[in-house]
Amino acid sequence: MSPSDTATAAANPQADGMLRAGTWTLLGHLLAAAPDAGVLQRLRQIDTENVQQQDALALAWSKLREAAEQAQHQSLEMEYQDVFIGVGSGEVTPYASWYLTGSLMDRPLVELRKDLAALGVQRQEGVSEPEDHVAAICDVMALAITDEDVDADWQRELFLRHVDQWMIRFFEDLRAAPSADFYKAVGEFGEAFVRLEQRYFAMSV
Repeated sequence: MSPSDTATAAANPQADGMLRAGTWTLLGHLLAAAPDAGVLQRLRQIDTENVQQQDALALAWSKLREAAEQAQHQSLEMEYQDVFIGVGSGEVTPYASWYLTGSLMDRPLVELRKDLAALGVQRQEGVSEPEDHVAAICDVMALAITDEDVDADWQRELFLRHVDQWMIRFFEDLRAAPSADFYKAVGEFGEAFVRLEQRYFAMSV
């Protein structure tokens, strides 16, 4: 959901859903791995001409574009390694279980797997990351929004169970990570978007 899309989304609920899903998908890509040249190029094309300073998400889009304009893929791979992986562990632990229980592969992962089974989502072969990795949960939210069999109530329940209780804290930690440069902008963008989703689901009750 770029700044130039806001008016379109407000006037068209279907477009709103596609833009929300697209933003979740973008976050999933950025958090799963360092963005490649193609992703960086798309970020550099974000239309920020009409950004209003009081709009937190629009301002975050603008900062994300600026970060992409200054970034190089090779340096981003090193930054991603330092922030998320490190030697033994990264500066930020990108798992719901860690934020909700202080342990990896704990109860939140079990609950998420139950909901993924209900959605008909199966773990892909060769994927080593647990399903409660932040990037995977972003992808789940995008899937829920675009799946015609998932109604608004189910979307809200998925958000409340698997996003609302921890993901803003994750993005705050990402913004503060010592090695974060490009990912500082990702953290600000992610936090602004999740706060917008909180308001969206609160209004749709």
